[in-house]
Amino acid sequence: EDIRSLRVAVVGAGSAGIGVAQALHMAMQQAGLSAKAAYSNFYILDQDGLQSKARFSSLTEEQMAFARADLPDGMALEEVVEQAKPHLVLGLSGKRGTISEAAIRKMAAAVERPIVMPLSNPTSSCEITPEEAYEWSDGRAIVATGSPFEPVALADGSIKTPSQCNNMYIFPGIGLGASICQSETIPDSMLYESAVALSRVTDEEEMARGSVFPSISKIRQCSHAVAVACIRHAHDLGIAKASPGCDHNRGETYEQWVTRKMYYPEYAPIYTSHTR
Repeated sequence: EDIRSLRVAVVGAGSAGIGVAQALHMAMQQAGLSAKAAYSNFYILDQDGLQSKARFSSLTEEQMAFARADLPDGMALEEVVEQAKPHLVLGLSGKRGTISEAAIRKMAAAVERPIVMPLSNPTSSCEITPEEAYEWSDGRAIVATGSPFEPVALADGSIKTPSQCNNMYIFPGIGLGASICQSETIPDSMLYESAVALSRVTDEEEMARGSVFPSISKIRQCSHAVAVACIRHAHDLGIAKASPGCDHNRGETYEQWVTRKMYYPEYAPIYTSHTR
């Protein structure tokens, strides 16, 4: 699906919830939406329900940017889902059970593949478990979590493997790419390009298993793809000081450049004839 049309419900309006919403909002703008149009895709809920403009005196500036003017203040998640039909629900409340069965069933009735991401840690604070998300969506939910969870056996005998959201998938590649091209800065837009590159590493088999992220066995491939995306973006922005072929390797592609610069922790054995 096009991120520009993604409707997002965020359960949790603290720094984590608003921070993730801001990152998604930036990604929507980078994909071509205006700031105003992108804000209209979000529904932020706190312990008192949906945040609306009516609460202007108690919301922070960051929260007000996302507050709704078209829906009543304090709506429960289930009501928001029924009205807005979000494609994605994010759990960032740090409280177990804040994404309910009724909300997921309503999502599943309106959206073919509801995306459910309870991101709070530890496991005991997870808003909903993968098993619950799969069960209440008849196995159609796409699930990623903040805490690690075991694979889930569905009623039809199939196995779903929820992914754990972890910044290890992109941070090594960002550092590698930025250092190789000597990027002057690492702008927020580079994080978006990194996420897009990472998404392309996940293959059809992994997605069929229910995984959003690639297997950890492909972490070097992930880092390579992310580094290439970062370097290409840095050159597009004019903030890269180094280019492929600058060290006597003319005609080198970005991909070849990154491969040559990647570190491999392989050590030759050291032998000595000295005896004591």
